[in-house]
Amino acid sequence: MADSQEPQSTQELDTLSFEEAFRRLNEMAESLDDGGLSLADATARYEEGMNLVRRCNQLLDEAELKITNLKDSFSSNSDEEEWEPQA
Repeated sequence: MADSQEPQSTQELDTLSFEEAFRRLNEMAESLDDGGLSLADATARYEEGMNLVRRCNQLLDEAELKITNLKDSFSSNSDEEEWEPQA
């Protein structure tokens, strides 16, 4: 049977931070590795795990895009003037 801490809907998954989704994904993997689950429970946990993987990938993609945009913004500004770190 599913753990009460597991998100039950896509909407709930969309609210998870990367760290929370990754922690739950690790818990899913451990429960599948431990065995002892019925086929239905194992399948449900696998499906939930795949949804968590999608959430983690979404958050990583968003972070990568943000970093790329910041880097591009910095590069275009540095063409105009030389940046020096503040002491």
